[in-house]
Amino acid sequence: MDEFMQVAIEEAEKGRDEGGVPIGSVLVHEGKIIGRGHNQRQQKGSAILHGEMSALED
Repeated sequence: MDEFMQVAIEEAEKGRDEGGVPIGSVLVHEGKIIGRGHNQRQQKGSAILHGEMSALED
């Protein structure tokens, strides 16, 4: 499995373990991870805390 996909899956598992939707996100630039995150909409009651937004903040 692609290493970046594995990190995204790990992030998704974090979201699931927190009681949220299991969606992970990874931002990659020139072969390096520059951000990672997971969906936190349910956990924090926010309509915008998708995995992509979490990765951008990372």
